[in-house]
Amino acid sequence: MSSERRISKDELERFCRDALTKYGMNEQDAEITGKILTITDAFGIHSHGTKNLHPYLQKIRAGGIDPKAVPEFVREGGAFAVMDAKDGIGMASGYKAMRKAVELAKKSGIGYVAVKNSCHFGAGASYTNLAARQGLLGIAMSNTDPNMVVPGGKGMTLGNNPVSYAFPRAGGHPVILDIALSATAALKINKAKTYHESIPDTWMVDPDGRPTTDPQYYQNGGALLPVGAHKGYGLSLLVEALSALASGGNFCRDVKSWCFDLPSKNRVCHAFLAVDPSLVCPDGNFAERAEELADYVKSSPKAAGTSGIFLPGEMEWNRYDDGCKNGIPLPEDVADSLRKASEETGLKLNWSDSANG
Repeated sequence: MSSERRISKDELERFCRDALTKYGMNEQDAEITGKILTITDAFGIHSHGTKNLHPYLQKIRAGGIDPKAVPEFVREGGAFAVMDAKDGIGMASGYKAMRKAVELAKKSGIGYVAVKNSCHFGAGASYTNLAARQGLLGIAMSNTDPNMVVPGGKGMTLGNNPVSYAFPRAGGHPVILDIALSATAALKINKAKTYHESIPDTWMVDPDGRPTTDPQYYQNGGALLPVGAHKGYGLSLLVEALSALASGGNFCRDVKSWCFDLPSKNRVCHAFLAVDPSLVCPDGNFAERAEELADYVKSSPKAAGTSGIFLPGEMEWNRYDDGCKNGIPLPEDVADSLRKASEETGLKLNWSDSANG
């Protein structure tokens, strides 16, 4: 088999939806989850895409995710709301929370939704893009179980709490940034562990708090390093405040790992913000001004040997457009995880590249 396979976007969404409904999830939430996982793979963010479908199914079976959960808004004001996700899958609660933030922003100019008792919501870009596609600026964030060291410390104290933003522009896809606040995503460390590969010594520390190139220390006394040292550390606390503290949910010390502790409820917290520029911007021309900003950045002087300057998310959008047209390319580890889900559910997965199979 080749190291990379292609599959149509519609087929991948269909497979995810059918697998989740077979495990007891209602069709709407299963469809939302399948779309978000598939979009993430189309962006090329494979660590957070359909590779995780099989672990989600395992977590449902182990009792760590309630597939029949019905998220509930437990508090609401003019421009804010608080959701209890009821231990359901994070994509369903995340999608509904961002839609609520957009709804509030269209009334008040800004909308803020905090979510508690949720599970891993994948890539934040899926939610911020939802806002940007409607002409709004979107921000999404989530706390995680402790996996990151604090400056001057050792061991896992804080989560690497991902943050994403997106805003529309007049002449192209939205500008999107989606980052974890560690030097790299934890799932990349897990991948290196699986394949016994070394990692840069700027990614994590060993049990004594010293930088290491050995990913085997992860979950064995080591911890991820924050991006930008004190900068990532400080922003991680901001995410805890907006997601966990404001919602009344669990913060770092009380959050369980979604993937290393399958039977336990993850109970992470999220926060979603939306701003409606049509209400805020005096001239009502936010997207046009965003296009001017994009042109300014992309036309700036280029470094020697550089072919071009990309906006945040532009490379991901190029992959997305190609994947929608020619099928989404999936690395071998993702294909292998999907095969496991196929075997476990008895559902067939129809690849686009049968000649390479």
